[in-house]
Amino acid sequence: MKISGKYLIVVVCMCGLSMATVGLLTNVAGLFFSPMADDFGVMRGSASLTLTIANICVALGGLATRKLTKAMPLRVMLLASTAIMAGSTFLMSIAPNMTLQYVLSTTRGLAGGAMGFILVTYVLTQWCVAQLGLVTSIAMGFSGLAGAIFTPIIQPVIEGSGWRAGMALIAVLQAALCIPAILLVPSTDPTDAGLRPFGLADNKETVSAHHDKSKPVKIDKLVYAGVVCYAVFAAAATAMPQHFPGYAEEVGLAAATGAGMISACMMANTTGKIVMGWMTDRIGALRSIVIYTALVVVSIVALLLLRIPVVFIAGAFLFGLCYGRATVGLTMMCRELFGKRGSGIVYPVAALGTSISNAIFSAALGYAYDITGTYTVSLVGLLVLLLGSLALTFWCYRRAVMGTGQAQEA
Repeated sequence: MKISGKYLIVVVCMCGLSMATVGLLTNVAGLFFSPMADDFGVMRGSASLTLTIANICVALGGLATRKLTKAMPLRVMLLASTAIMAGSTFLMSIAPNMTLQYVLSTTRGLAGGAMGFILVTYVLTQWCVAQLGLVTSIAMGFSGLAGAIFTPIIQPVIEGSGWRAGMALIAVLQAALCIPAILLVPSTDPTDAGLRPFGLADNKETVSAHHDKSKPVKIDKLVYAGVVCYAVFAAAATAMPQHFPGYAEEVGLAAATGAGMISACMMANTTGKIVMGWMTDRIGALRSIVIYTALVVVSIVALLLLRIPVVFIAGAFLFGLCYGRATVGLTMMCRELFGKRGSGIVYPVAALGTSISNAIFSAALGYAYDITGTYTVSLVGLLVLLLGSLALTFWCYRRAVMGTGQAQEA
């Protein structure tokens, strides 16, 4: 079954939102740390704090997504959020001090979070029943693709006209990528447009569940907590790639190897999410998470033991699959454990956990290196957290199968 027509338009629009609110908000932020620090005469850590603030606020903004979609029409919400996000980004290009940069990072993060991954996954869940894992992974994958596409465009602007011109360009790109969703996605619910969710007619049980929205959802709090802990553990690994150049330097490899590791990791960021979505549609989230965990564990072992350039780049690619575990894997895990309506309650909180985890571990891995003089400790620690997240996954599914963890409508 192929997605076409209005459904395809919605998926494409969600890809645009993903690129604007995640890709351009976070995945190109590293381009600005050095020139911003030099301009304001501060340390790079002070400049990178803008990203930490934005990431935390993205998570907080995501918690308000469902309430905002109920309080106002989707187009009004998207228009207001786009204006605040892009407007704050533009104001950062003219802000005269770091204090204002931090304030504007807060507002752009909150607005971006309100129409970020949580809105994207919610809209796709409402519009698509068939191939949900695939379309969700494609939309999430575009967040990583944004870095690959726009970095070569933004970097020359920064070098030629300064970081402020680059920041202004990001504001324009963010607005442009959000406009299709504002104009072409009428509502979070396809029935408002006289349509049925894609693939709904093929599943009678799903039809019944889709229309029965009056019954409350029961959620096992222990499984809820387990999923949030999984999110925190899984997202810790996503903080490591920014330290790959430092690790390559530590073991005596060329700077080009470190750069190649980042490129390989970002390729896996995008392709890994799409492949995981395809896999979850066929073998389920549990098996997909197990496979991805095994591959990431192999990558860490290779990075620890085989200090050869080609192995480091291949290992970095496999390590990049950790992004799929913390995004697509988490999304589909919530859907399978708690159902369509239950996942709408659990996923925003779990996503908050991933953002906070990434922000904390981005700094923690750096401090661990400062204290120990090596990234080996960080890699071993991440290996332990990966295995811990896998154990949590098995426990959550076991409890659900036993009939106490799965969301039930009564």
